[in-house]
Amino acid sequence: MKMMCLRELSWGVLALFASASLAWADPVAQVVKLSGNVEVARGSAIAPLVLGAALEPGDRLKTDASSRVRLQLIDGSIINLGSQSELSIEDVVSGGPGTDRQVGIDLWLGALRAFAAPATPKSRFEIRTPRAITAVRGTEWGILANAVQSDVLVLSGRVGVRKNEVSGISATTLTRTLGVTVTDQGLGQITRWTEPQVAALMAATDVPGPERAFDLGTAPALNLSPVETPVTPGGDQGKATPRKDNCPDPDTFSCTRRDRDRDQTHDHDNGNDHEHDSDSDGGSF
Repeated sequence: MKMMCLRELSWGVLALFASASLAWADPVAQVVKLSGNVEVARGSAIAPLVLGAALEPGDRLKTDASSRVRLQLIDGSIINLGSQSELSIEDVVSGGPGTDRQVGIDLWLGALRAFAAPATPKSRFEIRTPRAITAVRGTEWGILANAVQSDVLVLSGRVGVRKNEVSGISATTLTRTLGVTVTDQGLGQITRWTEPQVAALMAATDVPGPERAFDLGTAPALNLSPVETPVTPGGDQGKATPRKDNCPDPDTFSCTRRDRDRDQTHDHDNGNDHEHDSDSDGGSF
């Protein structure tokens, strides 16, 4: 009996440490520039974003009409998020600038400008919207996204673009100043953006204010507050509403890594891994 109690206690301690490791993730990005009020959601809690805050996989950012934010990832890449935009950090795995990396970012709505720092040929950097998936290595590009369409513009280097779908893949590679619109019907005609169009995208993704040096060791804590569970008719008080993540292509990088690494519950329960496109200049698909 005593041996059984000790064994059960040991399993309990192991379970406690396991749950703690799942609840606390290593930071993968930092807020290096902030303008206005930005909200971050982490699990079942929300907090106002602060300059210098460290961000984890699964964090979701939301800007209002007068706020913008710049993030620096642990691989040295930069993400500028414009106003009235929503972004989630799905996965960022890197040993630092110039090393292998795996990056998955979801832009749900709004304007984004990204610079992907140079990395190894085996690396991957993917930004997906409800309509498009872009994959690059070392380049700068912009995205305007809503529920109907996604507009992609390359500012330097090359970017591979394809429609966000499981089958019937259509893809193209864009170079500097070239853009394409992606809708439910697929990829539109490739066009060269005019100077006013490029200037408008740059202005929409510019983040004013001072920039903080990247240093996760001095990151301030976030004041996270639990989200109140809404009371539903029928006496279901106190029951948490399950989170439903929109993952229209369960085989893409961000979806499969999210399922495998964080073991969260999603609507796409049967997402399977397959070999994904390498993070190359051509953005091959």
